[in-house]
Amino acid sequence: MKPNYRLISFKKKKDLIGEIDYYKSIILKKVENGDYNSALEEVQTAVTLLEEHQEYFNIEKELQNFYELNRTVRNEFLNQRRIYQRRFNNLLREKLTESNLENFSKLLAMLKHEVDCNLKKLNLENISTDITKYFKFIKKLYEILSCYRVLDYHYASNKIFEFVKDVKQENFPNLKLLISSVYQDLLTYRISELSKEYDKISIPTLSKKLAIDKDRLIEFVNLIQKKPKSPIKGYTLHTQKIYFKRPRT
Repeated sequence: MKPNYRLISFKKKKDLIGEIDYYKSIILKKVENGDYNSALEEVQTAVTLLEEHQEYFNIEKELQNFYELNRTVRNEFLNQRRIYQRRFNNLLREKLTESNLENFSKLLAMLKHEVDCNLKKLNLENISTDITKYFKFIKKLYEILSCYRVLDYHYASNKIFEFVKDVKQENFPNLKLLISSVYQDLLTYRISELSKEYDKISIPTLSKKLAIDKDRLIEFVNLIQKKPKSPIKGYTLHTQKIYFKRPRT
């Protein structure tokens, strides 16, 4: 059997206790600095050291103290992680609009800075990665917002569909709601343009002009019709006709 170097190093209990006290001082200092991840690593090293010596020395009290210290540090580590996760989750519940997107982005950037400052101390890599991914979607969203009323409808529509396809896989509910609202605005704008050309239009014809499935179009028509400045007066499923409001003279 190979000799255990630690057992050779600590032939006396007082030497082992001295080493354990040193570990404890390091652990408490790391906890004070908020470096819970590193503190947990030191606690585990100390526990392993004690467990390897427990059949040679009467160190049950010391071992139990470090088990308790391990639980305390781990609980605080998890609590601190949950605080950052909860803050990010709360931001994901915020209602996003075109007008508050900039302020929202600033709040998200502040959280990202704090997360990155505590990245290794609290193992926050997953939250940092999610925020970085979220910012990529915000960048794409700004590109859509800057062009969806200016460029060709179909170009903007395709960009929105690409965004929807990508964000569908993510747990970013407020982004999904915002892009749906943006798409409604795009449809409203395009339908408003068509209302200047037609008094009425069939749902199949409008479906082709907007490059959207008929059933999906009807869902959006129901939503658009409720808007204060909606160009849609009404529609009938029986005749498959949509009627436009006449412009005021």
